[in-house]
Amino acid sequence: MSHCFNWLNQLGISSFLLKGLFWIGLVIVAVYLIGRWLSSFTYSDYRETPLEILQKEFARGNITEEEYLIRKKYL
Repeated sequence: MSHCFNWLNQLGISSFLLKGLFWIGLVIVAVYLIGRWLSSFTYSDYRETPLEILQKEFARGNITEEEYLIRKKYL
């Protein structure tokens, strides 16, 4: 494999430096992917029930009390 880096050695870049950069990059990518995977669990596990959604709509004033009671009856 060292013959692959001969042209880089001619440019003044050692294979040791490239291997180090490769591993640093690999660790950064792994940390990023693990972070995204863990952050997907924060809100995706909690789902609002239809009653909670209806209560929020009523609290915002988007529906009247009469509409709220009718819809609640069907839930």
